[in-house]
Amino acid sequence: MATTTTQIDADVVVRDFFDALISGTVPAAADLLADDVWWANIGLPTIRGKRDVVKALAAMGANVDFDAEIHHLAVGAPADPSAPGSPTIVLTERTDYLGVGRFRCGFWVCGRLEVRDGQICGWQDYFSKSDMALGAVRGLVGMVTGRGR
Repeated sequence: MATTTTQIDADVVVRDFFDALISGTVPAAADLLADDVWWANIGLPTIRGKRDVVKALAAMGANVDFDAEIHHLAVGAPADPSAPGSPTIVLTERTDYLGVGRFRCGFWVCGRLEVRDGQICGWQDYFSKSDMALGAVRGLVGMVTGRGR
């Protein structure tokens, strides 16, 4: 399948979004969100609308250090190829890291982001609660032994 400009743009938008989150630059991340964006972490309530998503990202950034290592990023076809303006799907497989002080928890995440007109309009993350718990145990051991962060 040939790569289209839309697919390349979607790749760049998602990478820039995560770069902004990692650097703690919520306003730069907010610039990449559509007004009608929604954000869902499986098992938690869906956050709808740019204002509320940005508010949640800012609250997270104020309380938790965030980092992510993207292992794979795959840009797919539009969600509905027959519908003009349908968002392009971008899948990420990554390790997210959440930290507070010397504590750092790393866990696997698969994300599905929808990019429309150069902005993220949907974001859904899937993760294993048991992998997150194991990451928390590793983080506690690292904190106690001095081998964390």
